[in-house]
Amino acid sequence: MFELFLEHTFGRARAGQYTLEELSNFLHFCDMYQCSHTRKFVVSRIQSTRYHFHPAQLINLAIQYNTGAIFPFAFKQLVNTPITQLTAQHRQLLGIDVFTSLVYVQAALEEHRRIVAAEEPKILIHTSDCQDPVSCNEDWHAIWWNGMARFLLDGRNPQPYREAVKRFKDLQFGRVSGGCKELMFKIIEQGAAFNHAEQFVEEACNRLAEKLIFDSSL
Repeated sequence: MFELFLEHTFGRARAGQYTLEELSNFLHFCDMYQCSHTRKFVVSRIQSTRYHFHPAQLINLAIQYNTGAIFPFAFKQLVNTPITQLTAQHRQLLGIDVFTSLVYVQAALEEHRRIVAAEEPKILIHTSDCQDPVSCNEDWHAIWWNGMARFLLDGRNPQPYREAVKRFKDLQFGRVSGGCKELMFKIIEQGAAFNHAEQFVEEACNRLAEKLIFDSSL
């Protein structure tokens, strides 16, 4: 903890990263003596090294010391962590409120992913270069199911939405006309269906933060 104090006061950076215990102890020190400026420095150090810690550890730290700045990143990382990879220690760090919310959020996201995979956006208006709208629709449906659905629902390596879209664009589109394909790509890139999932996670995160963290910066 003394090294962290020296870094904050004199700018003497330490070789190597601080442990979560050291950062936690310093936050406790800052709260005990109401050192708001030093506290901001510690939080910035946590944020700069956030990828070195498990999201459950960061969430516990955010709740324990009412540090809203690190909660959103940690919760979003947690959402992308399979439940089966969370140990009993992780669940204890999260607490019942966060863990329960995580289970519901992941279940809702999985359902949403399956809906997006199974229900392709429809070609409502075919472009002037489309000579066979019926065949265009048939191939668009087949390519979506064999391409986008496979990327999203791959049991071993499911792709995030944006990566799935990127791979989908590289496929062969059969009898889908060039104009219809470009039109549908524009609709997909607008991301109405995909953005819904991100907004849902954002809202769940905000509700939890408001309930569990008493931070004036929120």
